[in-house]
Amino acid sequence: MTVLDVKMDLTRKARICARGDQTDPPMSATYASVVTRESIRLAFVIAALNGLNVLSADVSGAYLNAKCAEKVYCILGKEFGEYAGKKAILVKAVYGLKSSGFAWRSLCADVLKEQLEFQPCRGDMDVWRRPCQHKDGSKYYEYILVYTDDVIAISENPKAIMEKLNNFFVLKPDSIKEPTTYLGATISKHKLDGDDYFTWAIGSEAYLQELLRVVKKPIVPMQRTLKKNVYSTSPTGYKPELDSTPFVDDDTAIFYMQLIGILRWLVELGCIDVAAEVSMLLSYNAMPREDHFHAALHTFAYLQKHPDRVLVMDCGYADHLRPLKKADYSQFYEFTKDELPSDMPTPLCKAVEFTMFVDASHAANVVTRQSRTGVLIFVNKAPMIWYSKKQNSVETSSFGSEFAALKTGVKLFEGLQFKLRMMGVPIQGYCHTCVENMSIVNNSSVPESQLKKKSNAVAYHYVRSKCAIDILRIEWIISAENLADVLTKIQPGTVRDRLLEQIMWKAKQNGKLALLI
Repeated sequence: MTVLDVKMDLTRKARICARGDQTDPPMSATYASVVTRESIRLAFVIAALNGLNVLSADVSGAYLNAKCAEKVYCILGKEFGEYAGKKAILVKAVYGLKSSGFAWRSLCADVLKEQLEFQPCRGDMDVWRRPCQHKDGSKYYEYILVYTDDVIAISENPKAIMEKLNNFFVLKPDSIKEPTTYLGATISKHKLDGDDYFTWAIGSEAYLQELLRVVKKPIVPMQRTLKKNVYSTSPTGYKPELDSTPFVDDDTAIFYMQLIGILRWLVELGCIDVAAEVSMLLSYNAMPREDHFHAALHTFAYLQKHPDRVLVMDCGYADHLRPLKKADYSQFYEFTKDELPSDMPTPLCKAVEFTMFVDASHAANVVTRQSRTGVLIFVNKAPMIWYSKKQNSVETSSFGSEFAALKTGVKLFEGLQFKLRMMGVPIQGYCHTCVENMSIVNNSSVPESQLKKKSNAVAYHYVRSKCAIDILRIEWIISAENLADVLTKIQPGTVRDRLLEQIMWKAKQNGKLALLI
């Protein structure tokens, strides 16, 4: 069949697809190339830190380069003349088949590994690395990131990589350029005031503008419009768990699910400012009430008012943080050590550092009394991971909820640390971790401290064991300076804006970002 589509930039596309829904499930794997957004953000930081260039490209008819992994045939129609009614065997991985993504991924992997001598990173199998050398003799890694048919090359000379790829696949000539969009996000290159290096920014303004057009169209028949001059992410004082308005009808419920799905993707792209609110509304996806629906529209109205916020992948070091003293754990956790992966590549390039903010809003849900965890992790000055989620347990004290949040943060940090190690990036020092509960600092940084509640034992010993091997050190900060607060609470616009100024930048903010492309 032929599928017609209008893309976000209004370009038209037509593609012949197979009816994969009419074929038997394949016996082989169906994994396709889908590099994570986190890996993309890391790649931009690494590129800026090491003075590397970035090029992106689209592979033309990517799937059709691979052989079909299934035994599939079709019966030819009358448009084939004398061959009408005969069976034609598909030999190429046509779009629409269940195994086409895997077939293309396998072919692409063979080319990258055998022909270009790249190796996959075990932290993300769609990030490929290869040792290389700068003109000045210093060593570094080149990278290729693959998302289906979208390829990003990071190197001192990425054009040479694209030329080699073009020998095996046809790259669209007009697509080989510095990236301006990727996976719906807007990519731009900047130079920050006072810095002598270039950096990259990731925003969602173009994607958001198109989504707002899509959202506004169906709410007009509902006699609703998006409010103007909205400065808060949710209605003032709104608590979704206390909503007692009537349940919406089926059509509105489906539309609500679509709105939440759109908002979730915006959070993935970097809209950290609405992450907590979207997470809260997501809990009512199955049976939303009228005010849940209105709150979702309110969030879109807020994004309409603030569409130009971007995440700057600033590779500068956070030199404003004071050094923290290492706790003496020589008599504790002797069995614990920082185990490096056996297949970890030799670290090259410049080192990166971590900063983590952790917060928990104790018993924030006034119905279930579950707390909410918020974690924000920076690589150098670039926000890399943001996490907002209701805790599974009900903690009886803020100490318990904060320690549970800290355990989640440490797990996220370890995953990020593993990925960077497998990408061959050196890691500098410990993760500077900021919390706003002094008891957490004492119990994790003073080896002689004792736990008083068994219910917190797992989080307690897990965090202390990581402090013992010195991969993180913890300090206390006041609540007003904890950037993770935006991920745990619904805050007034002025409070939220003050914190967001340290996380996200406004692309049109005077004197902050100088646009280069």
